[in-house]
Amino acid sequence: MISLRAPSDAELAEFLVEHEGEPFSYPEVGATRGELPAGYRIDRRKEVIGRGDEAFERGRLALDRWQAHVGAGVRVTPVEPPRPDLTVALVVRAAGLYTTSGCRVAYCIREPDRVGFAYGTLRDHPVSGEERFLIERASNGEVTFELLAFSRPVAMLFKIASPFTRRTQRALGVAYIEALRTAIAR
Repeated sequence: MISLRAPSDAELAEFLVEHEGEPFSYPEVGATRGELPAGYRIDRRKEVIGRGDEAFERGRLALDRWQAHVGAGVRVTPVEPPRPDLTVALVVRAAGLYTTSGCRVAYCIREPDRVGFAYGTLRDHPVSGEERFLIERASNGEVTFELLAFSRPVAMLFKIASPFTRRTQRALGVAYIEALRTAIAR
């Protein structure tokens, strides 16, 4: 859904009802756990965002509160901890337009030194694919945040605008990392 104005809370609630139970828009659900599928653009970025147990715990809480997204300027509805099958609406503003897209959490990772989740796109998303958000604590105390995604444009408009879409995806990745760094530093 593309608009010149930001969607209201009521519009987002209706959007979520329409997308509840809808299937993923790609067949390789969960592929960010292992071998990535062919035919997609792959984005991988891993950076150190802190050090120590407190940084890891703050990172975990930040992921549960969608702070990577919120800090990057992405509106997420509903804001509740990711869990498998949670459907969310993501609102991104770029080039003066608001794009509302549906995603569903495909899986979550809850291990002593690894926390995160992956979500996949639903039918109205400008791209088709999956993105994983993972925080890890190494034995030396280093805390990293890794983004891993595979995607390809679906709508003709986004195929034509692919260079712009790619720049936006890359900029969001950088913003996600900076938002988590900020959340951990508080």
